[in-house]
Amino acid sequence: MTLEISAETKDRVLANARAHGLEVDEYLRRLMLEAEEQSDFVSAVEEGLADVEAGRVHPAREALSQLGARLGLSS
Repeated sequence: MTLEISAETKDRVLANARAHGLEVDEYLRRLMLEAEEQSDFVSAVEEGLADVEAGRVHPAREALSQLGARLGLSS
């Protein structure tokens, strides 16, 4: 695959990869993985906020008590 980028961007990517002690391909793979993880995190937060807005929440003490009961822990 070929990707066309500006000379400035190429220089920045190369410098960043070297600063991390990585080859450019590995550096770019890690950037893509971090972006994917960040996207997953944002999706989870948005889902949680939607639950709050819809009233699908329980007090923390209640939730922790139920979890403890399921795990066989006493409070």
